[in-house]
Amino acid sequence: MNRIGFDLLRNATTARSENAAFAIHGLFVRVHQSFQSALLLAIGDARTVLRSGVEGTVAIYALHSDAAFVDRLIEAHHYNQGNAARVLLDDPAYLAAYRAEDVAAMKAVVASVDAMEKAKGAKLRDVNWADVALKCCPDLYQLMCRSLLSDGTHTTLNTLDRYVLADTKGQITSFKSAPGPEGLVETLSAACLLFLWAADPFAGSAGRPDITARIKQEVQRFATLPGAFPNMPPKAA
Repeated sequence: MNRIGFDLLRNATTARSENAAFAIHGLFVRVHQSFQSALLLAIGDARTVLRSGVEGTVAIYALHSDAAFVDRLIEAHHYNQGNAARVLLDDPAYLAAYRAEDVAAMKAVVASVDAMEKAKGAKLRDVNWADVALKCCPDLYQLMCRSLLSDGTHTTLNTLDRYVLADTKGQITSFKSAPGPEGLVETLSAACLLFLWAADPFAGSAGRPDITARIKQEVQRFATLPGAFPNMPPKAA
């Protein structure tokens, strides 16, 4: 799968003027790097890296199904820039650390965002990735995003389970001082699924039917592996 990713990236070209295709290309670079990082980490924070890759994959699907989604990304970019500038401008303690020209630049950003909102007749919005995922790729969201959030990115009691040792009665005996192999298959499974999900629409966008066929073969291979879909309910006998 890693070779498939490199094959795609070495041979795909995207014009800068094609905003949606350009964004898909960049997002696949990001997902491919998350995939490689997860393979190197394998355990522990690999799940956090994969969560980042999931969001990039959701964006790929959104752009693949609707090129105009790039406008949502642009709007979110300006929204977040404006919010960041306002936070600094509204806090004297932060503001005192900046030069006069930096403050002027932040005020210019706020003024620019205000002008955009006035022209639009509405406030700029950030992207709600959960809503986007449920619309564009609900299976990806349900199978991976929820799991990687609750047991990877967010601080929950589930995440603490990975860092303690327990006896046969389920009583905690100590904390782990080093990473262990627990969850390795599940994490590598998630990494492979994430890559396959992201590579398929990118191959279509890049006009690579040969890669699409290879991805289909890898999906069939993957499905034969034990523990390939750890978050899926068992099939009825």
